[in-house]
Amino acid sequence: MVGRTIEDIDLPPGTTIGAIIRNDKVLIAHDDIEIQNDDHVILFLVDKRRILEVERLFQVGLTFF
Repeated sequence: MVGRTIEDIDLPPGTTIGAIIRNDKVLIAHDDIEIQNDDHVILFLVDKRRILEVERLFQVGLTFF
């Protein structure tokens, strides 16, 4: 996720990024905002059954380290 813009993230249907918390500042989500290390992403989901799918998208993989 880090280094990708919001528009490049393939979110499940009914999922929206509402805001990003970065360095104690709230950024309203726009398509051109790039996700950075240590960002906190605020997500809205219409269907709670998608939570696991969204969590997998934002998990740190082994190649991260």
